Amino acid sequence: MNMNINSNINSPPSTPLHQALSIYERRFMLHLCQGRTYADAADLRLTSCRNCIQEQAIMVRALRAAVSNLSDHWNNATRTRMDFTGVYISRMEEHGKLLSNFENVLKGLSQIQLDKELKAIARVNGRVMDTLLDTVPVERMRSWAGQCQTGYNNLQNLFRQLEQAFDELNQLYHREEDGKADMEAEQLLEELETEVEVKMVSMRNEQAARLAKLTEDHMEVVKVVLNAVKDEGRAQAAFTTLEAMSKASADVIPSMGDDDVLLKEAMLKVADAKTEAMKRMKARLRQISIAQNRLFKVQTFAGSQGTLRDTLNQHCEDMTHLEHLVELPATYQDFLSEIRRRRAYGEAVASSAAAMIERVAAMRNDEVRSREKFIRGPGRHLMPCFFEMFVPTLAAQPPLFTPQLPSTVEMDTLPKVLPDEDCLVAKGRVNQNAANTKTTTDTNVGNDSSSLTEASPDPTGEKMSGIPGSISRLSVSKEQSNDKLIVSADEQSGNDVIMDMGSQNDEAKAEADAERKTLAYENAILRQTLERLGGKKPKTYLDQARLKDAEAGQAFEEKTNQLQSELDRMRDELNRTKSQLEQTSAALTKSKETKEAGKSCDKISHSSFEVDDVALFMPTGIGSGGKRTYVAFHSSCPHRFLSTDSIKGKPDYVLGRIVYQEELVAGPVGTDTNPHNLIAGTKFWILTVEVLKLGRGKGE
Repeated sequence: MNMNINSNINSPPSTPLHQALSIYERRFMLHLCQGRTYADAADLRLTSCRNCIQEQAIMVRALRAAVSNLSDHWNNATRTRMDFTGVYISRMEEHGKLLSNFENVLKGLSQIQLDKELKAIARVNGRVMDTLLDTVPVERMRSWAGQCQTGYNNLQNLFRQLEQAFDELNQLYHREEDGKADMEAEQLLEELETEVEVKMVSMRNEQAARLAKLTEDHMEVVKVVLNAVKDEGRAQAAFTTLEAMSKASADVIPSMGDDDVLLKEAMLKVADAKTEAMKRMKARLRQISIAQNRLFKVQTFAGSQGTLRDTLNQHCEDMTHLEHLVELPATYQDFLSEIRRRRAYGEAVASSAAAMIERVAAMRNDEVRSREKFIRGPGRHLMPCFFEMFVPTLAAQPPLFTPQLPSTVEMDTLPKVLPDEDCLVAKGRVNQNAANTKTTTDTNVGNDSSSLTEASPDPTGEKMSGIPGSISRLSVSKEQSNDKLIVSADEQSGNDVIMDMGSQNDEAKAEADAERKTLAYENAILRQTLERLGGKKPKTYLDQARLKDAEAGQAFEEKTNQLQSELDRMRDELNRTKSQLEQTSAALTKSKETKEAGKSCDKISHSSFEVDDVALFMPTGIGSGGKRTYVAFHSSCPHRFLSTDSIKGKPDYVLGRIVYQEELVAGPVGTDTNPHNLIAGTKFWILTVEVLKLGRGKGE
């Protein structure tokens, strides 16, 4: 049917009416083709813009991944730099101080004297060593210090290069600014995407709607034309309908053209944004690539396996030889403490062994005497079989205890260094305890001897005597402990008593010596442990206590002197007040006597002022405290002022008899020592009067 319609319309017009109708149909067909072109263009532009937006989104994600990777490298490099900088600053500060004070360190070592025994050992070995500095290879250490100084300077240069590299990175890579630019680019992309998906899609839909309207209009026109061709009576109505439809769709094609222009502008805007994004993407990727390359070099340079850290570790290892010199004074004191402790240990071991041997020897002597007593007593009644068969060793002596202790070779190599004052004090206390122990032992032995000589004979004729407590420590039976006779080898001398008190004294002395040396060893261990834990020597605490007492005494003395000065000042003021009181009392007494004798003179003095003279005081102005100031009427005798305590109120004048006058010197102007504003250093007098008459005014 459509083919027939088109063929009928497109066939050559036979009449002018048909030609006019054909023109209308072609016009609507042209509008339809134009509308279809605009609609297709809108679809293509929308698709192109969406593709551009997707490509830009891909670039944004790629740039974001590159920036994230760069941030990881940056954070790792910053962390590496901070770790290295902390170690570098702490180490280099210590090394710098050591290198700058190297000569002072050597000077300090030269002021520490070696122990006399160490000096003697050095002389035996053909060397002269008086101070700690003599134990140091000075020239070699100076040369080594020079090499360490060179390494120190090189390390500083390398660290400056590291800081310079980070400064260049900061100048090249502005993280905040570039991050803001990336955020702005992403926001622009979002705005473009919104514009494409909202505005362009809306315009595309409008273009499609207009195209649909144009299609419907064209189909309606075709119907009208065909009807008019078939029925020429309808031609006039067809022309009216076609003209109305033409006017109704007249603004469709211009609107589609306008929207097409807007779509084109939007497409160009998206295309330009893509071009700018690609340029920026290229620049940013190049910037990130350069920054990553430099960060990798920095991290390799200052990392755990980097050149700079290896250099620092080597420098620290080189500086340990110089650090030995700094620690040498304290180490020398520790060395002396170690020597004293080892000697105390050797002496304690030797004394303990000697005490043990002495104790065993005493036990053997007791055993020998007990066996002899048995053999010469009950044992002489035994048959030979007891000696030959039952107990072959019954008549034998106890074996000798002679242990072969290895000689302490170390004691021969340890120098006898002098103990410090604290050790001497502790040793004196131990010696005092040993002396007390010895005195107690001698007293007990004397008591035992006296009891021996005074003991009454037992029924068997044997004499009683005290023996050492070693037998009791050996758990001898009660009968053996009560039987304290010591018989000789000669049977005929059974009445002789032999007291082996020397062995008892030796044993007690050995035990006391062992205890003393054991205590000295334990004291040496305790002192060394306290010093290693940071404690001070007892002498240091004593010195601090003495210093504190001295400061307290000095403060007390200063306070006492201050109080004494205040007391002297108060005494002087009291004496001065007493003197003034005595003068005032004397003047009053004299005045009263003069009045009583009728010898008082009422003439006003003006050329001189003495006690008992009458003076006229005139006001001169307002002085301190808001009171009037009165000066004496005078002739060549200035600066006689009335005491403010003599009057009350503000009279016009004061006539009074002088009872006391005080000479003063004016101090600085404006102070209490110059109440009348005189020139500093001017003499003035304060007169105390007995008021005779007051002028009219506010006086009482």
